[in-house]
Amino acid sequence: MSQSESIHLAADLSFLHTDYLWRMPGSWVGYPYYGTSEFYEEIARVAERGVMDMLFFGDTGGTSEDYGGTHDAVVRYGAKWPRHDMTPMIPLMAKAAAGVGFALTLSTTYHHPFHCARLFNALDHVTRGRIAWNAVTSAYKNEAANYGFDEMMDHDERYVRAEEFLEVACKLWDSIEPDALVLDRDKGIYADPAKVHRIDHRGRYFNVRGPLPALPSPQRRPVIIQAGLSGPGMKLAADFAELQFSTRRTVASMRAHRAALDAALAQAGRAPRDIGILWSIRIQVADSDADAAAKERRYLDSIPPEAGLVEMSAQYGVDFSTAKPGMRLADFADEVRAQKGNLGSFEELLKTTDPAQPLHEFARRFLVDRILVAAGTPQSIADKLEELHFATGANGGFILGRGYSAMNNIREFVEFVVPELQRRGLSKRKYAGATLRENLNG
Repeated sequence: MSQSESIHLAADLSFLHTDYLWRMPGSWVGYPYYGTSEFYEEIARVAERGVMDMLFFGDTGGTSEDYGGTHDAVVRYGAKWPRHDMTPMIPLMAKAAAGVGFALTLSTTYHHPFHCARLFNALDHVTRGRIAWNAVTSAYKNEAANYGFDEMMDHDERYVRAEEFLEVACKLWDSIEPDALVLDRDKGIYADPAKVHRIDHRGRYFNVRGPLPALPSPQRRPVIIQAGLSGPGMKLAADFAELQFSTRRTVASMRAHRAALDAALAQAGRAPRDIGILWSIRIQVADSDADAAAKERRYLDSIPPEAGLVEMSAQYGVDFSTAKPGMRLADFADEVRAQKGNLGSFEELLKTTDPAQPLHEFARRFLVDRILVAAGTPQSIADKLEELHFATGANGGFILGRGYSAMNNIREFVEFVVPELQRRGLSKRKYAGATLRENLNG
């Protein structure tokens, strides 16, 4: 995917209207809260000024009841709630900013590949080739209940279904040849029937006749993203993806992840450059290390004492409200396994931090420490990004996690850090092409 060693830049916009940012100074100033597109359109324009490749919307379809057995805490504090469908924002943002790409999440566990193929074909048309699909398997109990399941599908079965789902979606995108459209007004021929094909897929989970009743879109198929950390997740990425997101927290774990992905790619008959990785990182521009620490302290002082436990409950699918004083972080690993929680990312915490530390102590800082952090002056942030990028193979880039302001965090990154990256020749000054795929390869 990423054929150059440039640092590709993206930002995670998931839940910018929630997660305690709604009350932070500077957030949503001058914009109606959530319900209209102006805020997101302006973010797209800011990202375009920074020649950022992509803006990303994560999603799940449930309301967490993991903390305390009810939805009270997530609703009261706005912890990844509400979960609006962000699909309608993308065409508006794409029109506001001509260069930026957009990634949308759609689950292979509860949706149908025909719906997926048709939706992303339409989005690729309307964005003129700047759409990506974050293909996920779903691991949240309440989301399963919303789609009519009494129990979550087993982890490995979710990935077996996902493999077939992506196979069918790709067949549908390929069912119309690129030159099928004729538009011969004199002869009255709209399209060539010989270049439109049924797929006649019959599988374990899906029976789909085809063809996709749509013209080929600019990219033919969206850029496919897969972020699974487990063995089945890595296989799914190696088989279909062009890009990965990763929340690895140390250089050692990042290198190990890259090596595991490269091995999976080799098994699938693909090369390392076929998939780039965007490493999740929180950026905080500040005048000094002391100023960065003060901004972090103000944020931590503004959130409820239990905020980290609420967030961890929703993230990992277990009830951290039951944690007793003195309980260690490692003590909850068995609970995550037993309740079919999000084990992959929880195990990353155990590997990259002291698993014997008190759980309440870790949870207090979870919202600021759960992913990589680069905080300080633009020069020091650029130093860290450069170091991390080349230490992990210079094959991808970074996706910004949420900071302490919506949208000043992204604006400060574009205004202060991006010029320093460009000055060093690390990130591009103009878009490489018209489509997202071209830009990610450039």
